Amino acid sequence: MSEGTPAPFVTDVSTDEGWEHDEETGGLVRMVRTEPVLVGLWKPNGVAGESIEYELDADETLVVLEGSGELRVDDGAPIQLQPGVVVSLSRGAQLRWRVDENFRELWLYC
Repeated sequence: MSEGTPAPFVTDVSTDEGWEHDEETGGLVRMVRTEPVLVGLWKPNGVAGESIEYELDADETLVVLEGSGELRVDDGAPIQLQPGVVVSLSRGAQLRWRVDENFRELWLYC
């Protein structure tokens, strides 16, 4: 590693360390990067099976890592969420989620 280059950040979705309460969703978030874009991990932590609703205040792209669920955007047709699914969403979208307790995602906000 060259001088002045930060060490790589390494984490795992199964770790219990470093997660914080996500006010917007009620789940837990683990920040991976804050600049130049926000990147994080998310899991439901107690809100599994509940309807989670909010409006996006940034463009978001997510990758489902574990678990399953359903996402509705602006009351449209449901998007089935399972490992490997990638969804890109626009700022201002009205979201309604329902996920299982094993659900984990990697998200990018810009």
